[in-house]
Amino acid sequence: MLGRMLPFTFDSWRKDSLKVLMVSKSNILPNIFCASWKKQSHKCLEHHEGWMRVTTGCVSTTSPQCYKNSTGKEEDFNCTWVESNPEQNPTYTLHIWDSERKSFIMRMNTGRRAQKYLLLEELGTTSRKMEIWVQRQVGNLTCNSDKTSVILECLVKYSAPQITNMKRSAKKLTLNLTLDKPKDNKSAIYEIRWRERDSEWQTKTFQTEDNTIQDLYTLLLQNQVVYQIQLRRQARLLLHPCNDSIHALWSDWSPMVDVPLEISLKPVIRWVEKQRNGSRDVNLTWDAPPAEESVGGVMYKLNLSVWPCEKPKTFKTIIVNRTFQTSITMSEARVSIIAINKVGNSPLHQIIIPAVKHLNYCPNPPRTNIAKRTCLEWYKLEDGETRPTTVQSSSHKLFKDIENSTEVEKFVRHYYFLHTMTKKHHQTHAMCPFYSEEGVPTKGPEKVSFSDVTHKSAVVRWLSIPVVAQRGFLQQYVIWISEQGNTTHHQVLANETSFLIKNLLPGTSYTVSIAGRTKAGAGPNSTVNFETQSSKGMALSWQDQTILSVCVVALLCTIICSIAARRFRSKLLPVVPSPVIPATEFSSPHDQDLSNVTEEVHDVILLQVQDLIKPRQKMPTEQSTLLQEFGLVVFEEEEEEDEEEGVSDLGSIKSCCYPNPSYRGQMLQLPEPIHITDNTYKYNDTESTYRTGLFFETRVLECDQTSPKS
Repeated sequence: MLGRMLPFTFDSWRKDSLKVLMVSKSNILPNIFCASWKKQSHKCLEHHEGWMRVTTGCVSTTSPQCYKNSTGKEEDFNCTWVESNPEQNPTYTLHIWDSERKSFIMRMNTGRRAQKYLLLEELGTTSRKMEIWVQRQVGNLTCNSDKTSVILECLVKYSAPQITNMKRSAKKLTLNLTLDKPKDNKSAIYEIRWRERDSEWQTKTFQTEDNTIQDLYTLLLQNQVVYQIQLRRQARLLLHPCNDSIHALWSDWSPMVDVPLEISLKPVIRWVEKQRNGSRDVNLTWDAPPAEESVGGVMYKLNLSVWPCEKPKTFKTIIVNRTFQTSITMSEARVSIIAINKVGNSPLHQIIIPAVKHLNYCPNPPRTNIAKRTCLEWYKLEDGETRPTTVQSSSHKLFKDIENSTEVEKFVRHYYFLHTMTKKHHQTHAMCPFYSEEGVPTKGPEKVSFSDVTHKSAVVRWLSIPVVAQRGFLQQYVIWISEQGNTTHHQVLANETSFLIKNLLPGTSYTVSIAGRTKAGAGPNSTVNFETQSSKGMALSWQDQTILSVCVVALLCTIICSIAARRFRSKLLPVVPSPVIPATEFSSPHDQDLSNVTEEVHDVILLQVQDLIKPRQKMPTEQSTLLQEFGLVVFEEEEEEDEEEGVSDLGSIKSCCYPNPSYRGQMLQLPEPIHITDNTYKYNDTESTYRTGLFFETRVLECDQTSPKS
């Protein structure tokens, strides 16, 4: 082996667990061996006078940290260190060395505990500089931690701060923190860090004042953002030797706290009740706030008022669940709830579970109490039905004590409940209305009317008398029916509001009077007149009238729709008018040729009536015969010299006629044969003629001329 060899003491280490290499400090081999042994979990532990001792199997602890929990002069110290390999079950020895006097102040075996509580009496003075380290031993193998040079008087480590209260305001965008004070109630230096979820931390330091009950701090945050927050603190040391930052010990970080949004809406309560043996089992449920407001958990403060004879009348409970079950009496109960998260409370929401419906009559109210623990509750029904705000109750009075007392007004309806409680179970034994004294009603029924009036019956209807006007328990309604001095009366129950009157006379006027009656007597009546229908002109019933009206309306709608459809069709598809041509029987001579005649075009001259008196000229035989058959006179144009001579003879015209001026509006078609029975024509007789593509309607004047004999 290279280098100078010196003797070396192995203490009590076992040879089989130790490898020692002693080489010169100037030689490069120690670094090589140390590096290679590190790979084999071997440690280079100590340099001594230029020689290196390398051992294997010893793992030291961290340097010990000794401190006291406050700045008090009489405070004891606590030393702790971190064990890196506790499964080896090592033992520890704490060493405290006085650097000025060069002597040990303490060497104390702590066994397997990685901490030691040091009494001030054992340490003596704490203002001098000291060195502290821990020796770790596993079997015969020992190793020391790093030495720490400290002044114990300056070593103060507060406990981690606790956030006792947080208040977040969305309007001011602030988070008000309330922190617990250190043990010595002194001012401290705080470090706070905050962040949005999954983002980088932001840090800030602040100081607090002495002699305050709690440490306060206000942090500015953004609205509608959920944050995470942590704090730690250290003591403010005013001693001169302690100004060095080495002696400043921070406390541990407080647990990370989620900062939710403030709860803006009050919780909405729903309830379901079930009546059972004079009590009601009530199941209350409500919804949780939104997720951003429920971060970190939500609690609920529930107040219930179910027993009116105890003060305070409410009991409080704080629950985490969103459901609550309890039993209440038949009387009114009040429930209020507040949702609480880490930054504040929600608005208060209060509901009233109303009492069961008030009874109208209670025949036999109890006169004595039933159980040892009872509660009698009574109140006046202000409008006869509504529970007032102020309710009287007593756990000592009996019903007979209040029935005729001055606290109960006469002729006014009151209501009472008799509650009992056994083993925290609330039950209502009795609930009844009562009067200290009854009177007659002050008014009759309202809105008396008649319906279904026939010739022999009618139905009378009315509204009940209000409870305030009854002034007692209404027993019945009395009905008087009068007709020409004859009066009959009927009685109906107090809960009835209609009555069928039978056996009436047709066409007769009746007077009906109705009054309510209590134990004290009948009150004013309400009078109304009506008349039955006549038997002769008995009107239809309303069912028949309804059916008839529906039929009439349906008929009118059908007619209107038919007319509208015709008009609509005529606009879209106009109809071509058909000519109206009177059929005329045509009788021809036996020798007439009935073969098809080719249409010939002739010039037609229409003569006026005054021209018919002129003598006619002789016409060719063929033309004269043809025109005479159709009642027309036609002249062919002659040469110019004939025109100058004019028509000289019109007296020989056999027929006096002229065409119908409305012939242009008729369709041109061949008429049926015209039957001519006589050569004598009467005035105003008409004949239809078709010639040369034109249709003529001729009027024949009365003439006595006869055709010349052949």
